[in-house]
Amino acid sequence: MKQILKSKSFTNTAFSFGGQIAFLLSNFILFIYMAKVYDQATFGTWALFITTVSICDGFRQGFVQNGLSRLLIQSGFEKTVVNTGAALNFGLMTILSLLLLTYGLISNNELSVLYANGYKVLWALGTLQFSNTLNQAEERFKRYFTFNIIYLISFVSLLLGYIYLYNQPSLSMLINLICLASIPHSILLFATKLNRSLPSKKVFTQLFSFGKYASGTNLLSLLFQRVDILMIGYFLGPSSVAIFHFATKIMNYAELPLQALSQVIYPKISASSHQNSGTDLKKTYGQSVLSLFAFVLPIALVLIFFNHTIIQILGNESFQEASVIIILLSIASVFKPWGRVFGLTLDAVGKPRVNFLMLLLSLGINVVLNLTLIPTYGVIGGAIATASAIVITILIGQLKLNKELSLHPVHTVVEAAKMVFKNKNISSWN
Repeated sequence: MKQILKSKSFTNTAFSFGGQIAFLLSNFILFIYMAKVYDQATFGTWALFITTVSICDGFRQGFVQNGLSRLLIQSGFEKTVVNTGAALNFGLMTILSLLLLTYGLISNNELSVLYANGYKVLWALGTLQFSNTLNQAEERFKRYFTFNIIYLISFVSLLLGYIYLYNQPSLSMLINLICLASIPHSILLFATKLNRSLPSKKVFTQLFSFGKYASGTNLLSLLFQRVDILMIGYFLGPSSVAIFHFATKIMNYAELPLQALSQVIYPKISASSHQNSGTDLKKTYGQSVLSLFAFVLPIALVLIFFNHTIIQILGNESFQEASVIIILLSIASVFKPWGRVFGLTLDAVGKPRVNFLMLLLSLGINVVLNLTLIPTYGVIGGAIATASAIVITILIGQLKLNKELSLHPVHTVVEAAKMVFKNKNISSWN
């Protein structure tokens, strides 16, 4: 047991979990505060705004994260690669910020003021996520944890301080608090990670070439996850958005192990894809899916059987309609380990285009189902559409993975499970 606790893999996983928890805890605190204090319409308006910002940030992150991690590992973490990645990252942040600002200035609705200030959230998220990408690629998970803890402490201190001095903040003030909370870790990023070496045109071309598919993949993935909220907002209005957003945020926090372990898994899949003609890749694939499934299944069961209690703790009686949504999405989440490792594997072996096309298909399925079901069944129709699209897409994806890499997903996972059971029996006899 002591050897396991001291192992690098366990330490990395622990700090990865800790970093994810720290970042999501800052969002979680804001989520609970808004669900308890703000009315549903205001909560729904914020949900529509933050959904749009998340889609923009996901596009930026797709251009940078996996492609930069891959190049850093291949180059031995050259400083030129870091600076080129930074140039691409902050360049995209500038372009996306201008688009949000322009839309906010020319539009004439209740969201226009939020969009006009959306650049502040984009820069806060973009800076933190970029530093996270560097730390994860270098497997410096302790530093990754530290950066996110700093952001958590900064944001919570600012929020509590404002509430104490001025009472309930407006939505625009919440944006300012998020921006201010990003200053300490931004200073650390520029002080410790970046240097004076100029960006490389060659590296920029490589990042752009890889990123054009990865960013498209990220964008499609986020649209897949958020299209239901956008369509509910269009058909039903902010109050219905609030209910659906409440349910999906609970699911996001429940899927923390999926996100945290994925960050540890990606470098392993990337390394194993270059060894033993794919033998190591199959082994890593099976172990990865099994690891994610071991965390996801218990969480899904808790959400299915105790969702009413969770809703009462995190929100209030007005969110009880979210119960059925949580159950449907929890059932679909059991399939997500296969879907998550599918995407990571294709990116790791240099086939982001296939991943992109699969997500394009899944988005199409989700949009059609949402268009069909939301007008008839309301927010429950959105949940049925999204859950169905998740399951259908993952099943198709496993067939595609077998074709692309000659990797049989079910057989590979079963073999990994047998190996775990065998090792457990051997340990018990010893």
